[in-house]
Amino acid sequence: MKKEKKFLDELDAKLIGVSKKDKETILSKYQEIIKTRKENKERIKDILKSIGTPEEVALKEIEEYKGKNSLKYKLNKVFSSIKQFVHDDLNRDKEKEKKQQEERAKKREEKKKIREEKRKVKAEQKKLLKEEKEKAKLESKNNKDKEQKDKSKKSFKNFLNKFKKHKKDTIKDEIEESKEEIKEEIEEVEEEVKSEISEVTNIATETKIFETKEQRISRVVLNVIKVIFTTILIFIWLWVSVVFIASVFAYLDGVKLYGLVIGLFGIDLFILLLIIFVNKSIFSKKISRKWPFIFMLLSVLIIASGIAIFMKQIYKINTTADVSEKYSMTKKTSSYNLPSDNKNLYVTFNSNYDTDYIVEYDKTLNNKVNVEVKYYECYYDYYSKKDNNNLYISLRLDKRDRLSVYIDDLKEGKIYDNNELSRYVVKITINERDKNRVIIK
Repeated sequence: MKKEKKFLDELDAKLIGVSKKDKETILSKYQEIIKTRKENKERIKDILKSIGTPEEVALKEIEEYKGKNSLKYKLNKVFSSIKQFVHDDLNRDKEKEKKQQEERAKKREEKKKIREEKRKVKAEQKKLLKEEKEKAKLESKNNKDKEQKDKSKKSFKNFLNKFKKHKKDTIKDEIEESKEEIKEEIEEVEEEVKSEISEVTNIATETKIFETKEQRISRVVLNVIKVIFTTILIFIWLWVSVVFIASVFAYLDGVKLYGLVIGLFGIDLFILLLIIFVNKSIFSKKISRKWPFIFMLLSVLIIASGIAIFMKQIYKINTTADVSEKYSMTKKTSSYNLPSDNKNLYVTFNSNYDTDYIVEYDKTLNNKVNVEVKYYECYYDYYSKKDNNNLYISLRLDKRDRLSVYIDDLKEGKIYDNNELSRYVVKITINERDKNRVIIK
């Protein structure tokens, strides 16, 4: 009963991060298992050995209820291990003293039993001797023959020897049984002490209690670097995941570049495995290198195959110089009055682009300037603004529109000439006599 209670109490203490309801469910489950197996006449020692240590059972149940590799759970585990180590260290002397008292009490009880048996044997011997004396007196009184006396003596001696032998055998058997029980108890205590020592040493090595100051500083610095590296990897993984999902939607939309999807999937998997590996190296003592190595090798093969397929597909795509079969230039013509009082008109173009423009003269224009802009609407957005003696003209290139055009072209298995689509023409028409009044920046 003590071992069962101790096992359940330790299991309750080691179920870190589990809700109260789930903890009660787990404890009742193992209580029921122990009860059922005890009814089948199994020893509590064998039952607990087959179930496992409280730490092993707690780890298994926590993985089942909450999931593995959780940062909060691992931190709680480390702190609880330190707390448990301190608690065990404080209570170890008390438990040891208690066990020693129990052993001394058992030895006293055994000695008491042996003394009682000896007293009983002595009492029976005295009783037999007294009876013998009475018989001898009666024989002397009745003047019986020596033969009868000898026979009675022999019979008494035989009886006494048999009785002594019988008592010795019974006492020996009882002593042997008590010795075996004591031996079993000592073995159980030794096993418990060994398990506690191994747990303490594991906790000491995991929490680095006996490390030097230099080792502790280097360990903390290394863990900080690993945490920073893990954070950077998580951000990279998120971006790669977004691009991978976008490539999947593009493939479903008609862009049949499945090599790109495979390659991005491999990169996403590789970064995720790297994050898991680094995370384990921060919080775990032992790291299984077999499965991470296999999965990383698999992800590298996926990346290589995806890149090879993607390059093959890109090689098959043709670049079309003639964009007129799908796109045509849009023309925007605007007319503006020149400022009064012979003031100049300042024409400013978007400074983000090197604007090429053509100046033409028209004698029919009187105090006016015409601006004609030709561009591909799939690439540019046109914008113009006139304020007093300033005229601002802008062709804004939206990179998202450019990407959407590129993706839309890939659906047809073509890439139209980017230089042609980026081309635009600006023509300014004024009267020749007003050419000095129009200043182009």
